[in-house]
Amino acid sequence: METSIWLGLILGMVIGSAFAWLQMLALRRNEMLEKQQQLPGLFKLIPGSMGRVAFLLMALVLVQVLFPGVNLWWLTGGLVVTYAIPFIWQMKNRFSRVL
Repeated sequence: METSIWLGLILGMVIGSAFAWLQMLALRRNEMLEKQQQLPGLFKLIPGSMGRVAFLLMALVLVQVLFPGVNLWWLTGGLVVTYAIPFIWQMKNRFSRVL
């Protein structure tokens, strides 16, 4: 494979795993607050979620600026797959407890 493909795949995996990690931290925090019946309102949740989305967009722009030859299709594929794995794993665990 070309260098741009490998670079896109690796950078996509790094960004996807960092974004998934941030999302999972927020999910755990919200689940803990829900158990304590202290879940904040919608307007308190929006800044955190917007900050995570801003991180994702800034990381993607930074990759395109620093590595202009990166293959964007492989970058996107690596990001999507790496981001989806923890959530699929968690969904599988939740459904196995229910059934």
